[in-house]
Amino acid sequence: MRAWRVFRSAVLDPKPQADDATAVAELAREQAPVVWLLGKVQSGKTSIVRAITGHPEAEIGRGYQPCTRTARIFDFPPEAPVIRFLDSSGFGDAGYDPSEDLAALESRAHVVLAVARAMDSRQHELLRVLREVRERHPDWAVVVAQTWLHEGYPEGADHPPYERLADAPELADLRRALAMQAALFKELPGTGAVYTVPIDFTRPEEGYSNPYYGLDALLDALEQAGSAGMNVILRSLAARGSDRLAARARPHVLGYAIAAAASDALPVVGFVTVPMIQAKMLHSLGRIYGLDWNRRTLGRFAASLGTGTLASIGLKLGARQLAKLVPGYGQTIGAAAASAASFSVTYALGRAASYYLGAARRGEVDRSEVARVYRESLKEAFDIVRKAGMHRDEKR
Repeated sequence: MRAWRVFRSAVLDPKPQADDATAVAELAREQAPVVWLLGKVQSGKTSIVRAITGHPEAEIGRGYQPCTRTARIFDFPPEAPVIRFLDSSGFGDAGYDPSEDLAALESRAHVVLAVARAMDSRQHELLRVLREVRERHPDWAVVVAQTWLHEGYPEGADHPPYERLADAPELADLRRALAMQAALFKELPGTGAVYTVPIDFTRPEEGYSNPYYGLDALLDALEQAGSAGMNVILRSLAARGSDRLAARARPHVLGYAIAAAASDALPVVGFVTVPMIQAKMLHSLGRIYGLDWNRRTLGRFAASLGTGTLASIGLKLGARQLAKLVPGYGQTIGAAAASAASFSVTYALGRAASYYLGAARRGEVDRSEVARVYRESLKEAFDIVRKAGMHRDEKR
């Protein structure tokens, strides 16, 4: 139960250490895929980030931080990022050189997402930059989001069913513009795939029936172009539900679980860092739900999980650390298994805590339901691990 005591002490610490929070964020950043946004101002880049993350536009704007002289980066969520958006803010300036931004991406997972207004035929600068990117990295896939479709609609028209967009007779002008634009991007040099995806992300007050028109198609393209695990991340972030707080909590849980997996790759280190990361996650979830963790609430949450679950978490963590010390096995299979297990337990713990906090706000905590959520989330986490390939060791 030592791991539980470390975890409990960290949760109840009234003054969480800033250094610990910085370390957690950095662990998550190292694993998070980067989406490189290229496109003119007002092409729809921020709308795409807002649609994927579910964050208000104003918060996205405040969240960007300088990354290079010509780019800024948005980590989501900032405490434990699961995805990062690099926006080349210098794009469109005369003489913009993508070399520095390329250097910031070359050592990590990435997706190049070019954004172009569908009815804007003047995309010469975007094409020039993409050619430079593909000449340097011919195998990189490029996703082209063709935005602002409604600029090509007849006055007063609504979105057609997405599957009818390609043959709707009233949209002949738009279809021609989309086809001409797609043909230009298909001529990019290199062997990597080029995906063109028509989308139209609007505000509710604009009156269109679907404010996220084409979002599923965009996610499909990003998944095909991206690295292992992108599928899990994008689908998790884009999930829309009726529970606003649960939707806010989900990416935090995923981010902290990824950080726990990253920290548990080295012998013994995970014995201290994993409980600390889990404690930071509970602090983050508490802020989202507006509830503080104290001895009483933490005790009730622990009781809801059951002593068997807590003992299992502690025993498995200790066993994983010992396994990583075994020569050969510890540095390959043991480390990979430890990372996968830490991800799964942290994810399940976070989902159970989210359910508990939401129920506590309503004054209707069902202990058996908390335990059920933990068990079901553990199964879900193992499925995520399988899909993302987190359990496989690349050195084998």
